[in-house]
Amino acid sequence: MLPVVIVGGGLAGLNCARVLHKNNVPFLLFEAGHECGGRVTTEFVDNYRLDVGFQVLHTAYPEAKHALHFPSLHLQKFYPGAQIFKNGKWNLLADPWRKPLSAPATLAARIGTLKDRMLLAHLSSDVSRGSIESLFARQDISTRRRLEEFGFSSDFIESFFKPFYRGVFLDPDLNTSRRMFDFMFRMFGAGEVAIPAKGMMMIPLQLRLALPRHALIFDTPVVQVHPDQVRLADGRVVGARAVVVAVDGPSASSLLGLPAMKTRSTTTLHFATNKPPLSRAIIALDGEGTGPVNHLAVPSLASPEYAPKACHLIACNCIEPAAQVPDEALLGQVLAQMTRWFGKEVQTWHLLRIHRVRHALPSQPPGWLEPADRPALLPSQVFVAGDYRATASIDGALRSGRLAAEAVMLSGFRRNLPQARPQS
Repeated sequence: MLPVVIVGGGLAGLNCARVLHKNNVPFLLFEAGHECGGRVTTEFVDNYRLDVGFQVLHTAYPEAKHALHFPSLHLQKFYPGAQIFKNGKWNLLADPWRKPLSAPATLAARIGTLKDRMLLAHLSSDVSRGSIESLFARQDISTRRRLEEFGFSSDFIESFFKPFYRGVFLDPDLNTSRRMFDFMFRMFGAGEVAIPAKGMMMIPLQLRLALPRHALIFDTPVVQVHPDQVRLADGRVVGARAVVVAVDGPSASSLLGLPAMKTRSTTTLHFATNKPPLSRAIIALDGEGTGPVNHLAVPSLASPEYAPKACHLIACNCIEPAAQVPDEALLGQVLAQMTRWFGKEVQTWHLLRIHRVRHALPSQPPGWLEPADRPALLPSQVFVAGDYRATASIDGALRSGRLAAEAVMLSGFRRNLPQARPQS
């Protein structure tokens, strides 16, 4: 019996394979690289664990709860809040329900007004009502307009929401769909922000280890796809009962002949130091908008395994347009900004690596996310999965993979697939 062929070993492809395997549907997964994971990967440099493009996992992600076994990841939590640099000073905005002792510092922060603090509670209540699906049925506008219409002050939008959600969406102008904003704001409020103790690569690795080894084929790019076969870069043709394209958006556009897709890029500079610039595992934001660093974190404060003993790892994250600056010039700008933030101790930081992720996230402007997920089966009769088919997130990638697998099985009567009942 011919297998289902999955093109791409990122989270979408792996979760598609997981669901097929659970339902006893044979598959082959072709990955162009050496490992699975796609954009969710970790590099080892001098005994430091560098997540390529600063990433986190939200424990409230509904799809991740089903696809992943959280205890095995040994998740390490970040502090629920943000530290914001503005006018030469640091300001703390913490979740008052989770960190009540930080309430005085949060109220004293020179970011926005008391009304803004109260509106945060109202916004949390607003996005928590009803099902998650109901969030995507709301009338769509930009995130900025959503915040303005809700009543937040310009100062609070510019100093808190803008740098915080620029880090989430990699969108410099808050033009991302309010549906995506509402979903992510709900996730922040409903769960923890965490990283696996041994790096983000543990997420795809967990999925991979649950799959049969013989079905995972690495270093094998696919150059052409059809509903019943794929052509490999070495010229071989592999027959298939169904084909699922689970690569990133631009690669999928190229393989399937679809219109070009706009994406967001990011650049992360990883530094080693003996003394961490922050006192806790918290996200530090550029509340002044001077850049190039939009947000900074010290992952080793959350998980000591990210750095050698008595050392710390710093991740400085830049988005467009700063992310486009050449390495040498960008490094100089980053160090100058960090010196304004933390003083002369920045001179002791040692650059480990500069990671540039060209297609880090798909652009998701208003109207991108319709009330229902986009169908997994294209008119060409090829199935497709990826975060650009759902929410631009780890959760969206996992969800799209499951939906593609279920679509394959539900269409089995036409393709002579085993009639398995979809189980996630």
